[in-house]
Amino acid sequence: CDPVFTLIDPSYTRSLPASHMISAGFDTLCHLMECYFSQPDTENVSDDLAEALMRGTIRDLRAMARTPESYDARSNLMWESALSGNRLLKLGKRADFPCHRLARQLEAATGCPHDLCLAVLLPACYRRVCQRRAVKFSRFAQRVWEISAGDKSTCELAQAGAEALSAFVAELGLPTSFQALGLTDWSLLEETAAACAIPPGGSLPLEPGELPELFRACWAGERKDRI
Repeated sequence: CDPVFTLIDPSYTRSLPASHMISAGFDTLCHLMECYFSQPDTENVSDDLAEALMRGTIRDLRAMARTPESYDARSNLMWESALSGNRLLKLGKRADFPCHRLARQLEAATGCPHDLCLAVLLPACYRRVCQRRAVKFSRFAQRVWEISAGDKSTCELAQAGAEALSAFVAELGLPTSFQALGLTDWSLLEETAAACAIPPGGSLPLEPGELPELFRACWAGERKDRI
C-alpha cells in the first residue's frame, strides 16, 4: 500500500540519538547497495542514481557521526532513505535483497535489530563474493568510494571496494562481528545458518552450504585494515 503523499520533517529526528540515525542510515545504504548489485549489470540509469545516492549517504553518515545535531545531515539522510525505498531505483532491476532476508531471519532468531545485523553481514558477504563479480565491484570501488584505479587490476579494485565498506562500518562505530552484537550462543547461529537459504542465480552468488562458513567468518569478525 502506497501513501497518497508523505510529509517528511527532519526536526522530529532530533529526539532520536545519533546512534539510531547512524544504524538506520546504514540500512538505507544497504538498500541502495543490494538494489545496485542486483541484475542487470549493464550500464543503466537506476545504477547511476544509486551511485549518487550511495555517495551522498556515506557523506551524510560521516557528517552525522561528526556532528550529531546537524539538521542538514538528518535532513539528507531522511531524503536518501525515502528515495532508496520508493521503488524508483528498482525500475529495471531484479532487487532480490538477499542480505536483508538473512538479516531479518537473524533478527527473528536473536532479537538483534536487522540494521545492526546488516552491518556485520554485508561486509562479510561482499568480501566473499567480490571476486565472483569483479567488474561490478570494481565499478563500486571507483564510483562510490572514489578509489583510484591506478595500476590496480579489476580484481584488486573489486577487493578494495569490499574492504572500503568494511572499514566504513568500523569508522561509524557499528558492530563488525556477531560477538560485538552481544551474541554468545554459536549453536543458535549455526541453527539459523542451516535454516537460511540464498536463492541461486541472484545478486549474491553464494554456493549451497556456504552460509555456515559465512556465519563463522562473522562470529568474531575478519575486518582487514586496508583499502
